Amino acid sequence: MPPPAVKTIRDLIFYRYAKLIAKQAGLRENYGFIMNRFNALKEGRISWSNLTREHKRAVLRGSSCAYCNSPTGTNFDHVIPISKGGPDSADNLISVCRECNLSKADRDLYYWWVKVKRKDSDDIPRVVEGKYLKLIYDIHKSRGTLESTDLDGDGDLTVLDLGFILGKRSQIDGGIAKSEEKMGLDEKSTAYSSNNRQHIASIRRNTLIKGGRKKSRKGRSRAKTVRYEKGLVYKIKKRLGIN
Repeated sequence: MPPPAVKTIRDLIFYRYAKLIAKQAGLRENYGFIMNRFNALKEGRISWSNLTREHKRAVLRGSSCAYCNSPTGTNFDHVIPISKGGPDSADNLISVCRECNLSKADRDLYYWWVKVKRKDSDDIPRVVEGKYLKLIYDIHKSRGTLESTDLDGDGDLTVLDLGFILGKRSQIDGGIAKSEEKMGLDEKSTAYSSNNRQHIASIRRNTLIKGGRKKSRKGRSRAKTVRYEKGLVYKIKKRLGIN
């Protein structure tokens, strides 16, 4: 758990980077040094190195797995999956073994390390966490969540909140896509129903018209028959001299 001074996502990212600085300096357990670097980052008195430096670190460490140091079967993988908003650039690439690659899949770094591998978040390799923090900072900045707190809603601000925006965005986008799809289907259904109702109404109207015509024709035919019969009776009576 971060100290009380860490209140937002921005603070948490700076705090995690301050711990990396302390680790690099051999002062991993020096809380005073960590908080000094944290405050300096937060106040802008120092700035972290750019992603190019992190990329150089990755290149210099060689082709062994960035997670477990396995020297065999390595390949490049994205620290933050592209499917979760990570950039397709060299700054987001690290060398990993097949086993770690399959295990991590498209999970968030901290979630995978803490929840799946059951390891301490402070033990994430320097080169991996350094890349991740700078990339995730830019993602939160672009989405306006740097000043957010407790994104995953568990009641605490922890490292798991840093990657929650990735899963959340995916869920939101998926929900929007499903809603749009449903709306499209509803619109089609509504249009179909409307057209169907109009078609039925048209059939009924035509039926009534035709029925009316039939009735009218039958009425006219019947009237003609009655007149003809009356005329015929009149002629017969007249011929017979009957009044």
